[in-house]
Amino acid sequence: MAEEVVKKRKKFEIKDDVDEAEPWLLTYGDLMTLLMTFFVLLFSMSTIDPVKLEQFSDSIGDALGGRKKTEKFSLAEIYKEVANVIEEENLKGVVEVETSPKGVSIILPSNISFASGSANLNPNIYPLLNKFESMMQKSVFPIAIEGHTDNEPISSPMFPSNWELSSSRAAQVVRFYIARGIPADRFQAVGLSYTRPKARGATVAEANATSEKRATNRRVEIYFLTMR
Repeated sequence: MAEEVVKKRKKFEIKDDVDEAEPWLLTYGDLMTLLMTFFVLLFSMSTIDPVKLEQFSDSIGDALGGRKKTEKFSLAEIYKEVANVIEEENLKGVVEVETSPKGVSIILPSNISFASGSANLNPNIYPLLNKFESMMQKSVFPIAIEGHTDNEPISSPMFPSNWELSSSRAAQVVRFYIARGIPADRFQAVGLSYTRPKARGATVAEANATSEKRATNRRVEIYFLTMR
C-alpha cells in the first residue's frame, strides 16, 4: 500500500515539473502575437490616405462635439475646394482631383495646358490656375509640380527628349505661381517623361497603346504633399 502511495506522488511530481516548464511558451506566444500586430500596424500605416484620415478625424470630432477648428488649411479642405472648382467650372471628366498617401493631386491634361510639343502655358488655363492659388496661400504643404508625357519620341532643338519637355512644363507652372507670390521654397518641379503613365496597362507600351491612352498620360499634376 505504501509503495502505491509513493508511485502516485512521483507521478504527480513529474506532472508538476511539466506544468512549471510551460509558462515560457505562453510568454513566447504573446510576444509573437505582439510582434505580428506591430508589423501589421506598420503596414497599414504605410498605405493610409491622409485625406480620408483627416475626414474621419473631423467626423469623429463633430460626433463628440469637441472638434476645434485649426488655422491650418488641411488636405481634406484642399480636396473639397478643388472638387468645388471642378464642379463650378463644369470640368468634371477633364480636370481631376485624387488623394493618395502622397497627398492631394490636381490633374490637368496637357491639351488644355500646352500646345503640342510646347512648354509655353496656354493663356486660357490662367483663370483655372488662379483658382488654386488661394489654396496654396492658405496651406503650408510643400507643392510638387509633375510633368508627364506619353511615350512617343520627341526631338527638337529645344527638347531633345520627353525628359526635357516634361521638366520644362513643370517648371513653367512653378514659375507661374512664383510670379503670383507663392514662396519659391514651397515648390518642386519634377519631370517624369513617360515613366508614370496614368492610363491602365501592364507595361508603359500597353498604357500608351491608343491615342486616348496617350492623351490621358500627357498631363501636369499639382501635388500638395504630406511631406517633402
